[in-house]
Amino acid sequence: MRKYVLLKEVVDKICKVMIYESFEDVAVYLYDSISDTSCFADFSFETIEEAEKYCKELGIRDIDWCFIDDPLEGCKHDLIGYH
Repeated sequence: MRKYVLLKEVVDKICKVMIYESFEDVAVYLYDSISDTSCFADFSFETIEEAEKYCKELGIRDIDWCFIDDPLEGCKHDLIGYH
């Protein structure tokens, strides 16, 4: 499962956030651009609840998220498009 949000206001250079839940862990990717570029920082969490709690600290609400498809095999996880 992947979901992302464009922040209403930039927080510490962060203007976009993505959560990617895989079989191994839950990654939170932070972006300093709204373009489909690689993240500038990422964090790993054991559960989706921990990742979402971190995101709520950035002011993200549950209703703000846009859900997207998981990356295709061999594609970068932090990009929305298929690269």
